[in-house]
Amino acid sequence: MIASFDTLSNEVETGSIRYIISKIDRTSFVLGKFLALFIVFVFALFVITIINLLYTYFSNNTIQLGIAALFWGFSSLYLGSFISIFLFISSLSENNRTSLLMSIVFLGILFFFLIQGNDSFLKYFTPYFYGIKNINTFGGSLQNIEYLKLFKNTFALIIYETIFLSMSLFAFKRRDL
Repeated sequence: MIASFDTLSNEVETGSIRYIISKIDRTSFVLGKFLALFIVFVFALFVITIINLLYTYFSNNTIQLGIAALFWGFSSLYLGSFISIFLFISSLSENNRTSLLMSIVFLGILFFFLIQGNDSFLKYFTPYFYGIKNINTFGGSLQNIEYLKLFKNTFALIIYETIFLSMSLFAFKRRDL
Protein backbone atom coordinates (compact mmCIF):
# COMPACT_ATOMS: atom_id res chain seq x y z
CA MET A 1 0.00 0.00 0.00
CA ILE A 2 2.79 2.42 0.90
CA ALA A 3 4.43 2.09 -2.50
CA SER A 4 1.32 2.23 -4.67
CA PHE A 5 -1.44 4.24 -2.97
CA ASP A 6 -0.38 7.53 -4.58
CA THR A 7 0.94 6.27 -7.89
CA LEU A 8 -1.51 8.17 -10.07
CA SER A 9 -2.99 10.67 -7.62
CA ASN A 10 0.44 12.18 -6.92
CA GLU A 11 0.93 12.93 -10.61
CA VAL A 12 -2.51 14.52 -10.81
CA GLU A 13 -2.05 16.52 -7.61
CA THR A 14 1.31 17.98 -8.65
CA GLY A 15 0.15 18.68 -12.20
CA SER A 16 3.02 16.79 -13.80
CA ILE A 17 0.52 14.44 -15.45
CA ARG A 18 -0.25 17.09 -18.10
CA TYR A 19 3.34 17.02 -19.36
CA ILE A 20 3.53 13.24 -19.40
CA ILE A 21 0.14 12.61 -21.02
CA SER A 22 0.93 15.03 -23.83
CA LYS A 23 3.74 12.69 -24.91
CA ILE A 24 2.28 9.21 -24.27
CA ASP A 25 -1.11 7.54 -24.18
CA ARG A 26 -2.99 7.23 -20.87
CA THR A 27 -3.10 3.46 -21.21
CA SER A 28 0.69 3.29 -21.56
CA PHE A 29 1.07 5.55 -18.54
CA VAL A 30 -1.13 3.43 -16.24
CA LEU A 31 0.32 0.13 -17.45
CA GLY A 32 3.84 1.53 -17.10
CA LYS A 33 3.15 2.52 -13.50
CA PHE A 34 1.79 -0.96 -12.78
CA LEU A 35 4.69 -2.75 -14.47
CA ALA A 36 7.29 -0.61 -12.71
CA LEU A 37 5.86 -1.42 -9.28
CA PHE A 38 5.33 -5.06 -10.22
CA ILE A 39 8.93 -5.52 -11.40
CA VAL A 40 10.31 -3.91 -8.24
CA PHE A 41 8.27 -6.22 -6.01
CA VAL A 42 9.03 -9.31 -8.09
CA PHE A 43 12.74 -8.56 -7.81
CA ALA A 44 12.41 -8.04 -4.04
CA LEU A 45 10.58 -11.36 -3.72
CA PHE A 46 13.28 -13.02 -5.81
CA VAL A 47 15.98 -11.76 -3.44
CA ILE A 48 13.97 -12.98 -0.44
CA THR A 49 13.53 -16.39 -2.09
CA ILE A 50 17.28 -16.66 -2.77
CA ILE A 51 18.05 -15.74 0.83
CA ASN A 52 15.59 -18.39 1.98
CA LEU A 53 17.21 -21.01 -0.25
CA LEU A 54 20.66 -20.08 1.04
CA TYR A 55 19.46 -20.34 4.63
CA THR A 56 17.94 -23.74 3.89
CA TYR A 57 21.18 -24.92 2.28
CA PHE A 58 23.43 -23.75 5.10
CA SER A 59 21.18 -25.25 7.77
CA ASN A 60 21.73 -28.68 6.12
CA ASN A 61 18.14 -29.11 4.97
CA THR A 62 16.99 -30.28 1.57
CA ILE A 63 16.54 -27.48 -0.94
CA GLN A 64 13.24 -27.68 -2.77
CA LEU A 65 13.84 -25.46 -5.76
CA GLY A 66 10.51 -26.29 -7.40
CA ILE A 67 8.51 -25.30 -4.33
CA ALA A 68 10.53 -22.10 -4.00
CA ALA A 69 9.92 -21.19 -7.66
CA LEU A 70 6.18 -21.86 -7.37
CA PHE A 71 5.98 -19.87 -4.15
CA TRP A 72 7.88 -16.97 -5.75
CA GLY A 73 5.60 -16.91 -8.79
CA PHE A 74 2.41 -17.21 -6.76
CA SER A 75 3.54 -14.54 -4.27
CA SER A 76 4.37 -12.22 -7.16
CA LEU A 77 0.87 -12.60 -8.56
CA TYR A 78 -0.59 -12.04 -5.10
CA LEU A 79 1.33 -8.79 -4.67
CA GLY A 80 0.41 -7.80 -8.23
CA SER A 81 -3.25 -8.12 -7.30
CA PHE A 82 -2.87 -5.69 -4.44
CA ILE A 83 -0.81 -3.32 -6.58
CA SER A 84 -3.64 -3.24 -9.11
CA ILE A 85 -6.22 -2.63 -6.34
CA PHE A 86 -4.27 0.31 -4.93
CA LEU A 87 -3.61 1.62 -8.44
CA PHE A 88 -7.38 1.61 -8.98
CA ILE A 89 -7.90 3.49 -5.72
CA SER A 90 -5.25 6.00 -6.78
CA SER A 91 -6.95 6.49 -10.15
CA LEU A 92 -10.20 7.43 -8.40
CA SER A 93 -8.80 10.00 -5.98
CA GLU A 94 -7.94 13.62 -6.58
CA ASN A 95 -5.02 13.91 -4.15
CA ASN A 96 -2.68 11.83 -1.99
CA ARG A 97 -4.65 12.25 1.23
CA THR A 98 -7.84 10.96 -0.31
CA SER A 99 -5.99 8.05 -1.86
CA LEU A 100 -4.33 7.17 1.44
CA LEU A 101 -7.62 7.41 3.31
CA MET A 102 -9.42 5.21 0.77
CA SER A 103 -6.60 2.64 0.93
CA ILE A 104 -6.65 2.56 4.73
CA VAL A 105 -10.43 2.17 4.73
CA PHE A 106 -10.14 -0.71 2.24
CA LEU A 107 -7.54 -2.49 4.39
CA GLY A 108 -9.51 -1.69 7.55
CA ILE A 109 -12.63 -3.30 6.16
CA LEU A 110 -10.60 -6.31 5.04
CA PHE A 111 -9.01 -6.72 8.48
CA PHE A 112 -12.36 -6.21 10.22
CA PHE A 113 -13.90 -9.13 8.36
CA LEU A 114 -10.80 -11.24 8.96
CA ILE A 115 -10.94 -10.61 12.71
CA GLN A 116 -14.64 -11.45 12.77
CA GLY A 117 -13.90 -14.81 11.15
CA ASN A 118 -16.29 -14.21 8.27
CA ASP A 119 -13.74 -14.57 5.50
CA SER A 120 -15.62 -17.01 3.27
CA PHE A 121 -17.17 -14.25 1.15
CA LEU A 122 -13.89 -12.33 0.81
CA LYS A 123 -13.07 -14.46 -2.22
CA TYR A 124 -15.55 -12.37 -4.17
CA PHE A 125 -14.03 -9.00 -3.22
CA THR A 126 -10.32 -9.43 -2.54
CA PRO A 127 -7.48 -11.75 -3.55
CA TYR A 128 -6.98 -12.69 0.12
CA PHE A 129 -8.84 -15.98 -0.20
CA TYR A 130 -6.77 -17.12 -3.17
CA GLY A 131 -3.47 -15.91 -1.73
CA ILE A 132 -2.92 -16.20 1.99
CA LYS A 133 -5.80 -18.55 2.72
CA ASN A 134 -4.48 -21.16 0.27
CA ILE A 135 -0.76 -20.71 0.89
CA ASN A 136 -0.67 -24.17 2.50
CA THR A 137 -0.74 -25.53 -1.04
CA PHE A 138 3.05 -25.21 -1.00
CA GLY A 139 3.63 -27.36 2.08
CA GLY A 140 5.56 -30.57 1.59
CA SER A 141 7.06 -31.60 -1.72
CA LEU A 142 6.19 -31.23 -5.39
CA GLN A 143 4.40 -34.60 -5.37
CA ASN A 144 1.95 -33.39 -2.70
CA ILE A 145 0.89 -30.17 -4.44
CA GLU A 146 -2.69 -30.05 -5.63
CA TYR A 147 -2.03 -28.61 -9.09
CA LEU A 148 -5.70 -28.09 -9.90
CA LYS A 149 -6.13 -25.95 -6.78
CA LEU A 150 -2.92 -24.08 -7.60
CA PHE A 151 -4.12 -23.45 -11.17
CA LYS A 152 -7.50 -22.21 -9.92
CA ASN A 153 -5.87 -19.82 -7.43
CA THR A 154 -3.37 -18.56 -10.00
CA PHE A 155 -6.13 -17.99 -12.55
CA ALA A 156 -8.20 -16.12 -9.94
CA LEU A 157 -5.29 -13.82 -9.11
CA ILE A 158 -4.73 -13.08 -12.80
CA ILE A 159 -8.44 -12.28 -13.14
CA TYR A 160 -8.22 -9.89 -10.15
CA GLU A 161 -5.25 -8.11 -11.69
CA THR A 162 -6.97 -7.84 -15.06
CA ILE A 163 -10.24 -6.55 -13.59
CA PHE A 164 -8.66 -3.91 -11.38
CA LEU A 165 -6.23 -2.79 -14.10
CA SER A 166 -9.15 -2.49 -16.54
CA MET A 167 -11.14 -0.46 -14.01
CA SER A 168 -8.08 1.74 -13.41
CA LEU A 169 -7.70 2.33 -17.14
CA PHE A 170 -11.40 3.07 -17.54
CA ALA A 171 -11.44 5.52 -14.62
CA PHE A 172 -8.22 7.23 -15.67
CA LYS A 173 -9.24 7.59 -19.32
CA ARG A 174 -12.52 9.25 -18.39
CA ARG A 175 -10.86 11.60 -15.94
CA ASP A 176 -10.36 15.27 -16.67
CA LEU A 177 -6.76 16.23 -15.98
